[in-house]
Amino acid sequence: MEEKSDQVQDYLSLLEQEMAFYASKLNDKSLKTLYIGGGTPNLIGAENLIKIIEAAEIHFDMENLAELSFEFNPYPEEEIYDIIRKLQARFAKKYPRIRFSFGIQSFDNEVLTLSGRKSLFLGLVDFLRGLQPLKTDSTVFNFDFIAFGKRNTTKKGNRQLRNQPALTFFQNFVNSQFADSFSLYTLELFENQLWKKKNEKLISGEFFGTDEDIYEEFSLLKDILLDAGYSRYELSNFSLASKSSIHNRVYREMEDYIGIGLNSASFLNAKNLNPDLLSAFNLSDFDGKALRFKNTISFEQYCKGDFLDPKAFEVLNQQDYLIESFFLGLRTDRGVRNLEHFAPILVPNYLEKITSYQEQGFVTYNEETQHLQLTDAGMDVFNAIVTDIMAEI
Repeated sequence: MEEKSDQVQDYLSLLEQEMAFYASKLNDKSLKTLYIGGGTPNLIGAENLIKIIEAAEIHFDMENLAELSFEFNPYPEEEIYDIIRKLQARFAKKYPRIRFSFGIQSFDNEVLTLSGRKSLFLGLVDFLRGLQPLKTDSTVFNFDFIAFGKRNTTKKGNRQLRNQPALTFFQNFVNSQFADSFSLYTLELFENQLWKKKNEKLISGEFFGTDEDIYEEFSLLKDILLDAGYSRYELSNFSLASKSSIHNRVYREMEDYIGIGLNSASFLNAKNLNPDLLSAFNLSDFDGKALRFKNTISFEQYCKGDFLDPKAFEVLNQQDYLIESFFLGLRTDRGVRNLEHFAPILVPNYLEKITSYQEQGFVTYNEETQHLQLTDAGMDVFNAIVTDIMAEI
């Protein structure tokens, strides 16, 4: 245990070194959000999380920080409750929002077991009950679920989830509006799929559902959320009014963000890429609109101070930037404005196609402001629409 504690402290020291590096180079050191995920909160505990945030406060301008955000697995329960209490005590009066996201995945025991989760249905129920006293005005709770497609056909020919009590509990939980927001993924779109890569049988339909089953379940769970008053603000995200993830908005709207730590990702627009920083990146000849880059996945390299992965720099030119702006923007409820600006990356008859999609109820389009938005039905067929109207992706 002592050796593990020493490793954590060494890693925290390296994180602060990386913060100091960016703080010495960036033109704009103000932070809009601070997000700590990837399982880190579960591993290092409240005291070390507080150290990370306090280090960020030293190196960056957090006066106007809008959101602190943390991502947890829902176990061990008492440790998570303790972390939440300590973070609230330290930062609730300082910052307007502390967002906690929990990877529930499912209320179906068979699904939870097959996907390697440590919590089963009754344990998750107890976990959710234990969260109730921790809810405050400045605390936002988000819950992640995945549509695995575990459905069957009844004798009457009706399609339903195989675990009806789990569905009933989900519906009651949603209707209570205890949760501020939900993330709802389909199995193949879930971003953290290490277990999937280890056992492809899990998604073959042998254990979970076929693609049709998965999307049926997604639609069922989505409708429960919408009927309960949650708005779909992004393809996989739903929230009550004013409770959407600010961090998610930053990413989708291509605002600057810096990733600190192993395998973290960063994005900087050209205006924040000064000669000093570009020189440190060995990109003195940079001539682009923005830059994506990642940190090394090697702990050994990171410990040597070689934070960045030299093979993971991606310079976005004007066309790349337009493609990403359109693709990411259309995924959200805010859509894309000034559509004519994106004409170079759209098919020549894109306006005709948009008119057709509008007649089918998939999009709304304001000709005067050139504002294009997907409807809920359009979000369900996002991939088909973007591949149809974009000249290339």
